[in-house]
Amino acid sequence: MNVDPRNAADNSFEVQRPHHVGRQQDELSAQTIAARSSEDQANFEQQLNDLALDDLDSVYPTAAPVSLAADSASAAPSSAPNEAISEPSRYPASSYVSGRAQLAATLTGATLEALRNEIELAAQQAARWSSATDAAIDRDRVFDDVARSSYVTLRRFQNQDTDCKPHTEENTSAISHVRNTARDHSSVGDPLERYPLDRARQAGWHMRGKTTVSAFVSLVEDPSKLVVSRDPWARAIANNADALHTYTVPKTTIWTPDDVLSSIGLGMNAEDQDTIDGDVDLMCSLGRTPTRETERLFLGGNLESYRTSSEANPYKRESNE
Repeated sequence: MNVDPRNAADNSFEVQRPHHVGRQQDELSAQTIAARSSEDQANFEQQLNDLALDDLDSVYPTAAPVSLAADSASAAPSSAPNEAISEPSRYPASSYVSGRAQLAATLTGATLEALRNEIELAAQQAARWSSATDAAIDRDRVFDDVARSSYVTLRRFQNQDTDCKPHTEENTSAISHVRNTARDHSSVGDPLERYPLDRARQAGWHMRGKTTVSAFVSLVEDPSKLVVSRDPWARAIANNADALHTYTVPKTTIWTPDDVLSSIGLGMNAEDQDTIDGDVDLMCSLGRTPTRETERLFLGGNLESYRTSSEANPYKRESNE
């Protein structure tokens, strides 16, 4: 949308008057023009605000559109000498900072450290146009709210710090996968399944142990459940790994067994004889997976950047046990 505020003000209308028109008509016409100009200016400010709110292509939207709108409103001439200039509308500073933080989590896949830095930057920018009477921004509260709503903490048994890479597509970040999935969905309208079928199949076979050509990495919500798993392979990992690592990742990057199962069920084609048998077998196999193991899948090659802590594996068995 291209809007020229000069055109909005200059092209309101022109009035041609003979010189003998009285002073009263001059004043009435001037007030009419000023009112029209004020209305055009208000529309222009609203358009700026709409653009600032809707511009999700920018990873880090700035406060420039907001400041411009506020400055323009402050500079607008009054329609009468004694008329007080109205207070320009502004985004609440806390809402602006919270919105920037939410965008950082969902659109850029920010780590917790990057999230905190983004909140600090947004608060500094908001301070440029917020008034002295605005309440102080509680940065810690914004961080806690976004971390709670947009992130999940998961655990993974490992021997080395680098044992968190997928076997394929290790150079593709998690947020790139999220965007690719959204792009695939947008190309076919509004599909019922959450994940594209081919990728959901890959996730399903990963959870059934076929990980050698997988782009996923397995984690768990509760590592203690893996120690008593009915799956001997999962139990062996929990009992023999050297360390237990903790990762806090954006929820948008995590695949759950239920969503994988439903995506396969909704996306498979009963008339496709080449795949239907395999899809049915996979669904039956996934349906038998114990839900108490709380397995979750991370799709991306940058899980290491989301690590928040690590410790010696408290469930490791000694060799003589």
